[in-house]
Amino acid sequence: MEFDDNNLIYVVDPADNYTFLREVLTNRLQLSHSLQIRLKAQNKIKVNGQVTRTNYRLQPGDVVTIGIDLEETSEIRPIFAPLDIIYEDSDCLVINKPPGMAVHSLHGGPEITLANAVTYYWAEQSKTLLFRPVNRLDKDTSGLVLVGKSQYAHQAMFRQQKAGTITRRYLAVVEGIVSRDRGSIDLPIAHPDPALRPRTVDPSGKRAITHFEVIRRLNGFTLLSLTLGTGRTHQIRVHLSHLGHPICSDTLYGHPSPYISRQALHAGELSFLQPRTGSPLHMVAPLPRDMADLLETLKNTE
Repeated sequence: MEFDDNNLIYVVDPADNYTFLREVLTNRLQLSHSLQIRLKAQNKIKVNGQVTRTNYRLQPGDVVTIGIDLEETSEIRPIFAPLDIIYEDSDCLVINKPPGMAVHSLHGGPEITLANAVTYYWAEQSKTLLFRPVNRLDKDTSGLVLVGKSQYAHQAMFRQQKAGTITRRYLAVVEGIVSRDRGSIDLPIAHPDPALRPRTVDPSGKRAITHFEVIRRLNGFTLLSLTLGTGRTHQIRVHLSHLGHPICSDTLYGHPSPYISRQALHAGELSFLQPRTGSPLHMVAPLPRDMADLLETLKNTE
């Protein structure tokens, strides 16, 4: 498969002789049924330069071109807010989200979200792309958010996430001294009351796996590196609280702290495959100032 910024290009292999175009779209190009419907509606599927129905039977050497730059209308208000863009290409955007900014507005409130800021950034470039985050962070968790710039790119990276080939590494300062140097937490998480935010460890919940490693033990606190085996809402926060080591200043699952005004959790590393080339990409976001100050304070109290 070849590509440029706006197109996927596939030259039909002899093995696909007399194969329906729709089968190549599904099996070779891995386009979902819903995406194929949108592509057909906007005449974005062509063979040898001509708009073609998906029941066309292909011949070796046919050139299939898919225009993934679909016309879209975003309902998100573009509002300016500074963006710390770590990486961008024609398919994806990686942003270092600050603490205190929600990814999406849950209730349409007045706060400026990452969705508003990214939509503004695109509007300044005369782009009307939909905001499609691949991963989400809690409002008071800082760090890397991966965004797909098209339905194709988002679906390709979402498949990676389901397959476990996207790696996210977090840093957290937790209460107490974690005795084991490393380990895994494999405990199901449930949401017993959907009207309330807190989740809990419960046998009725969905399986959740968190891997941890001790980076440093401080005066009554521990700095942990954590990776996710699954991606449940509040997973790290729930698991650590259940073990008796809530994240410092996590007021939902632990206790407020005089040292920092939000939960000391940062999504600092992200690894994934570029959705079209398959090239490995690795992103790093430095520890934010408030967590760096927290660690310095704890070191000085030892």
